[in-house]
Amino acid sequence: MNPLVNNLSSLLVLYQGEYLIIDRDLIIRESSSGVQKFSDCHQEIVTGRDVRTYFPELVGLEDVILAIIEGNQTSFILKSIGRLTEKSEPLYIDIKLIQSPAHETLDNSLLIFLEDVTEQMILEQKLVQSSNEKSLLLSALSTSKAYIDKVITSMADALLVTTSSGNIKTVNRTAQNLFGYSESELIEQPISIIIADPEFLLAEVQEYLLEQGELLRYIETVCQTKTGEKLEIAFSCSATKTDHEQIQDIIYVGRDITERQRTHKRLAAQHTVTRILSESDSWQVAAPKILQGICENLGWELGQFWELDQHLPIPANQDLEQNVSEVLRCVETWVKPSLSSSQLSNGNKPITFPSSVILSERVWATHSPQWVNDLVKDNLFLDTKSASEKLHTAFGFPILDDVEILGVMTFLGCNVEQPDDNLQRIMAAIGSQLGQFIKRKQAELALRQQQEQTERLLLNILPAEIAKRLKAGADTIAENFTDVTVLFADLVSFTELSAQIAPTEIVEILNLIFSQFDQLAQKYGLEKIKTIGDAYMVVGGLPLPQENHAEAIADMALEMQRAMTRFSETMGKELRIRIGINTGPVVAGVIGIKKFSYDLWGDTVNVASRMESQGLPGKIQVTAATYKRLQAKYLFTQRDAINLKGKGEMKTYFLLGKREDLSG
Repeated sequence: MNPLVNNLSSLLVLYQGEYLIIDRDLIIRESSSGVQKFSDCHQEIVTGRDVRTYFPELVGLEDVILAIIEGNQTSFILKSIGRLTEKSEPLYIDIKLIQSPAHETLDNSLLIFLEDVTEQMILEQKLVQSSNEKSLLLSALSTSKAYIDKVITSMADALLVTTSSGNIKTVNRTAQNLFGYSESELIEQPISIIIADPEFLLAEVQEYLLEQGELLRYIETVCQTKTGEKLEIAFSCSATKTDHEQIQDIIYVGRDITERQRTHKRLAAQHTVTRILSESDSWQVAAPKILQGICENLGWELGQFWELDQHLPIPANQDLEQNVSEVLRCVETWVKPSLSSSQLSNGNKPITFPSSVILSERVWATHSPQWVNDLVKDNLFLDTKSASEKLHTAFGFPILDDVEILGVMTFLGCNVEQPDDNLQRIMAAIGSQLGQFIKRKQAELALRQQQEQTERLLLNILPAEIAKRLKAGADTIAENFTDVTVLFADLVSFTELSAQIAPTEIVEILNLIFSQFDQLAQKYGLEKIKTIGDAYMVVGGLPLPQENHAEAIADMALEMQRAMTRFSETMGKELRIRIGINTGPVVAGVIGIKKFSYDLWGDTVNVASRMESQGLPGKIQVTAATYKRLQAKYLFTQRDAINLKGKGEMKTYFLLGKREDLSG
């Protein structure tokens, strides 16, 4: 039996349903088998992941969670959280956060109980709806005007009675307060004064009531107040009829569901932002998607992202607030596609949204969210009214990493909206989330660039295979290679030439020559070992075996001669090269601690060096071992025996070229 289950048994008796256990970092440590159905995403709930991925309702409750874990608060509950199942059926849950029982496996953790309250919520909704229906029926059937007036006055929901054509006959106090009109301003006015699409509403209501002859429940529509603010109202409708079954009056009972809809939209916006960040490799990819996601979920017509222009000098800190407009620039914009060209233009000139510029500067200066419920009436935006008269509400929030501001997001809408403190808090949290994402991606990019630079530097001094082994953790690299070909080359009389020209010119000449040699080494699959002054060393057959290493070295040597001829013609200075080649076994390895160096040792290397030092200018001198490998495909001329220190007399050869080339 799991000891954790034993510790939870008493709690499970009290709290019916599924549970999660999280630590102080909001990481899931354990979950019950049926908790998946309560998740807000389709991904399987996995231990070790952030609980907010599956339950975004916990975003913003981090301080509460920490307080419960530390014992400063005993519990916290989120009631009636809405979900939609895969079959689009409603699901409501209560989320209960409680302090963990004392147990060593539950230290610094928190229990989250999830209870399915769908039946309870549906029952409550049915009870409320039944109450409304009863009130409507009593109003319709009552013949006493005094009694009707009393019922209407006492209703908590907004009530309107209209003629069949839509002219208002009766309104209660709740409707007046909700829409901001007095009774005299509404009576005998068309219902279009408060309903955005009255023709659609009237047609649907009348058709339903005529055909079905019963109450039309919960039809949602957008209404507007006297000040132009948009509200989402859910109406229940019924009708009084004449003796001939003709509709005489229509009774509307409306409930303001604006806040509930806003809550759903905010959750959708949070989920969208989290999803986009999880799927994006960079901020440049995420930014336009986030602007679009927030605008579409929250109903904004325009979204923009602002940051400091990196190409302009940033003002001193004390002057940043005053001069930020000089360096703050918009780098991303999203505009609602359905917004007409007339709303985006002023005559033939496109709107530059100066109101968004001012708003971004205010957000940057204050490091806090800002809300403007009507640009037309705000004195700060006097100069922008002619350009943005179609846009009313504006909102912006900073993208922060701790206290550093990294950017600003601004949003503008055509509707007049009152300040939404809850939305501002949520967007501030999203701003912090975006700031952490930007900083993390910047750090990842810097690390990747540093790794690439380190990789390039390492490959400049070590063979790729050796560098790979060092990165894999090899402490010592030393190997025997039984068959390789070594080439040494030296520029003849370069020391004397160096005394005649400037040092910078010497370096430039060497760089040109050795860069050409490096390209030849790469062309023939050879490994450059080192350069010392005006000497160049290359080897074939290591660190990766190469069957034709002797031929590759010979071909490179011949091309080196031709390259020196071209250099001499180009620079107008006679440059000659002396080359020595030998074939045999060597020892190769990495030496050094602070400065790595890959080098070769052995008699083969020493003899190859002597072939170069005792060779002749413009000649390629090879040993008998190399000659035997190449004599079938290359032409040689034998040199008189030379005396090598420690080796005695040695027969050597001068490489002339390929047989196929010279025979032609």
